Order: sequence, then structure tokens, then C-alpha cells
Amino acid sequence: MRVDIIGGGPGGLLTAVLLRRLGVADDVRVFERHEADTTYGWGVVFPEGALDQLAKAAPDIHAAVVAAGTTWTHVDVRHQGFRRRVNGNRFHGIARATLLGILQRAAAEAGARLTFGHAVESLDAHEGADLIVGADGVRSVVREAHRDRFLPEVKESEFVYAWFGTERVFDDFTYVFRDTPWGIFRAYVYPSGQPWSSLIVHASPEAWEKSGLSGMDEAASARLCEQIFAQDLEGAPILSKGSPWMRFPHLSCATWHHDNIVLIGDAAHTAHWSIGSGTRLAVEDAIVLAGELATRQDTLTGALARFEEVRRPQVRKFQTAARRSERYFEKMPRYLDFEPDQFAYQLTARSWKITHSDIARRDPEFIARYDGWFHSRAAGTPVEVAPSPAFAPLRVGPLVLPNRIVSLTGARGAGLSLVTASDLHNLPAAPDGGNPAGLRVPVLDGPEEYSGLAERALAAGYAMVVMDLGHDTEAGLTALKGLRGHWPADRPVAVALPAPRATDDAGEALDAAELVELAGRLATAGSDALLVDGVPLADALRNEARITVLVDAASRSRDDVDTVVAAGWADACVLHPMAPKLVERESGVLEQED
Repeated sequence: MRVDIIGGGPGGLLTAVLLRRLGVADDVRVFERHEADTTYGWGVVFPEGALDQLAKAAPDIHAAVVAAGTTWTHVDVRHQGFRRRVNGNRFHGIARATLLGILQRAAAEAGARLTFGHAVESLDAHEGADLIVGADGVRSVVREAHRDRFLPEVKESEFVYAWFGTERVFDDFTYVFRDTPWGIFRAYVYPSGQPWSSLIVHASPEAWEKSGLSGMDEAASARLCEQIFAQDLEGAPILSKGSPWMRFPHLSCATWHHDNIVLIGDAAHTAHWSIGSGTRLAVEDAIVLAGELATRQDTLTGALARFEEVRRPQVRKFQTAARRSERYFEKMPRYLDFEPDQFAYQLTARSWKITHSDIARRDPEFIARYDGWFHSRAAGTPVEVAPSPAFAPLRVGPLVLPNRIVSLTGARGAGLSLVTASDLHNLPAAPDGGNPAGLRVPVLDGPEEYSGLAERALAAGYAMVVMDLGHDTEAGLTALKGLRGHWPADRPVAVALPAPRATDDAGEALDAAELVELAGRLATAGSDALLVDGVPLADALRNEARITVLVDAASRSRDDVDTVVAAGWADACVLHPMAPKLVERESGVLEQED
């Protein structure tokens, strides 16, 4: 079997190694447009777990990668004069050139034929191959040759970035946020076991234009970035390799294989660099592809189909996490007034793949301090030892909830039990859990209806009313004023917003700006809080409209609630326990009624 691999990056080279070692192909050829010792970029980062599959598939290569790079566990966050270090995920950094050298040697030793300095412009010369692997990156010639089959879709980010190096050697993954007269500039710096560090500078298009960077050449760009991050670089120069400013291309394809052609890595999919998984995805693609080809040597079509079936769900998870991570950095001005520990916490949890318990396991001292700060701020009195954020009190208007858990099923111990009554004229008694209960109601016809509802709700023991806004905003605002006029001033009213009609690929409502403006109008009309679906919308409303937000984010555990409220995405969270009877709590249990 002859396999032609177009692209000599990590994914293409590892594919060549494994196809030869597994005996899948007797003739493996790799064609790379650059020379063997030429590489774009600086260092590559593998987060914890990213090298696990490589260790199983090629232990010798894994050992060489680990030996040639450097490992660290701390994340260093610098912003507005403060610095916080969180002992979190384990990272391994290695120079991209070093990684390529390891893989080039392994491929050659395995018997693959490597051709460098050869730019493939057409697939005509590869018609004799039994299999063509497109490992030639986001601008893939292989993919574009059959664009009508792969149906690629590319959406560019609004923000711009440049990939530099610096002679200052950093020990940890360092996030730097610097406020300038033109806007906030972000730097992501990480070591690679070399006498330099990788440095990615990230900016909004407005800051990029106002600073003049959009009109500067590479040398001038580096000099200005040296000035912006002078305090962090400590006088060390910024290095460049011909990397221009660019916008990240979010690439997805309808399919990754067609006839005897298959795409891997950035040729098939991309994931934003802010979670450091681009090379990981290419490596794992190579491992799974080679494994399926070795298992299904009798049917090439079946092997390629199975490869995509296995990999696509995994890649999609990383793409979603990466988009959320990127969105965090784009929306960072929302969090400028966060306290240092919360700012560092939210950055750590930004992709939603790392939870409160994950951070607690990795850095118990940070979480103990953070839980104490969160509880002290919520309670108004200092505490040294505190429960997790889910069990901090919350003020909603004049009402104080004992914790941040909202139950829809009358769970005992929940900070708020929320009941939707089917008959507003015969209300059920408020759940007897010892904590406040809220009644969810639709928009009613007129003031007299709210007068009767308020009387019945008070008699039934409800401490709060939540009104569904519906899609008629003006009618909802009028109804809110009517409800507020009949509900006691010492008891809160909240408004439930309908689910966003459309969202982007990070889950953000496309009309988020309009909803933020609406939230302000609702607060003026008498709403003490909002109940919304989904963390992205909750985050936007809480941190831009500055209103208390309860969120239904399909949370299934206390850890979910802890993470959502600790990160400042929402103030309280609806809990949908997986276990029908019990949900863990620091003191005793949170019991759910049948």
C-alpha cells in the first residue's frame, strides 16, 4: 500500500511513523513545502493528558518529547498591578522545531520517505497513491482540491494576534493584561525548555488600529509590544520569525474523507490557540487514523469512516471549549472590576472544562482562600473556613437566600425553591423546606389580576415572584410594573427571559447587546433579578447590566453550581440532580422530595 502524506507537520509525520510501524503501508511518502530545519512559530504546549495517547502509541517518541521540553503546573495571572499564581493544570512545552526534529528522525528510521522544500500545488502527481492524507494545515491544498466534497467553512475571529518569542525565560504559563491609551493588550507567555519563551500578543481590532500596529512592519510591531509589556519582559527583547498579525480562522468541514483522501489536523478542523490543543488534535488524529487503518486493512473506506466517527465528537468538544476560551479574552473588559482572586479563578475556568473541584484538587490553598473570600463578601462578615461558593448566602433585592442553589423540585436545603403553578387561582402551598420559595407566573391581563395573585401567593407562603417576560417586551414591561405595584416592597420580583432565539458557536446570544439594554429597563421597572437559560447569557447580563442573575444551565452537580457562581458567571444556579434522592453537601445532605 502506498500512502502519500501532504504536509510534514506533527500530524503528518506521526502518521508516517505509525503507518510504517503498524505495517499498514510498505511505501509512505511525506511531502513538506518547507525545508527540514525551517518552522513557523515558536513553542508548542501540551496540556495535562494531551500526551497520554502518544505515550501508548509511541512510547519512545513520548519519552523524547518529554526529555526535550519542560514541564510546569502554575499559571501566573498579571493584571492592574496584581499578580496571582494558581497551581493548576500540568503543562509540557517544547520548541516546535525540536518536536519536528524528533518526528522527522522517527519517520525516517521507520522507513518513510521524506521530501522537504516541495510545495504540492495539485494532486495530479499523487494519483498513484492508495491513500492521500491531507496534513497540510488550514490552507490545505488537498482540501481545496475537493472543496465541493469537504465543504469547508471558515469564520475568522475579530481580534488579531501575533506569535513572537522573547529572550526573557518565563517559568510558568503567564497571562498578562496591560491597559494602554488604545485599549487592553493581552499577552500569553510560556516556556519551551529553550533560552527563550513563546509570546502571543492579542488585541481587539480597535486597539490594534488606534495603536498604529495595523500599519507597522514586523520590527516596529515588536518594538511597540516591548514597550507595552516592558514591566513583564524586564528589558528582554521580543523576537520575530516573519509572523504577521492575523485573525484566527475557525475551520470546520462537512466531512473529513472522500474516496481515498482523508484530512487530519488543521486541514480538517481548527481550535483556538488559547487552550493549546491544536498540535494535540493533530497528534491524536494521526494515532486514531493509523489505528483504524491497521484494524480495517481490508476496507479503506470503512477505516476512514470509522476514523471520522471516532474523532469528530472529540474534536467538537475541544472546538467548543476553545471558542469559549477565546470569547473570555474578547469579553474580558466585563471583568475589570473583579477582585484579584476571582479574576484569576475565572481565567482558570474560562473554557468550562475545569471545575471548582478540579482547581481545589490542584491548588487547595488557593481554593481555601478563595472560598473564604467569596463567603465573607457574601455574608458581610469575615470567615476563615468557609463552605464552597454554592453555600454562600445571596441577597436578591430585600431577600437573603441561604445559598446559591435553586431547585425546581422542592429539594430540602435549596436556597430557593421555584414553583410553576398550573392554576394561579388555586396555588399550592410553598414547599416546606425551611428556605424561601418563589412562584413562577406568566404575564397576566391587568392590574386586578396581579392584586389577586399577590394576595394568594402571600397566603401560600411565597417570598418571591418570577414573571415570564415572553416575546412581547413592551407588554412584559407593563405587566412587570403592574405586578410590582401589588407585590410587597420587601419581597423581590424577578423576570424570566425567554431562551435566546439564536446563538453563536460559543453559545453567546446574537442579540446579547439588546438583552443587556433590556435588563437595564427591567431593573428600572422593578425587577430585582433575572432568570435566564445558559451561562453565556447569564454572564453577559450579570457583568454588563450589573443585575442579579439566576441561571438554568442544566447543572447536574454541586460542583457545577460552585463553578458557575465562583467564576462570577451568575449569582445562583438551578440544580438538576442526577441522583433523585441525595445531593452532597458539606454539612449533611440536600434532600429531594419524591
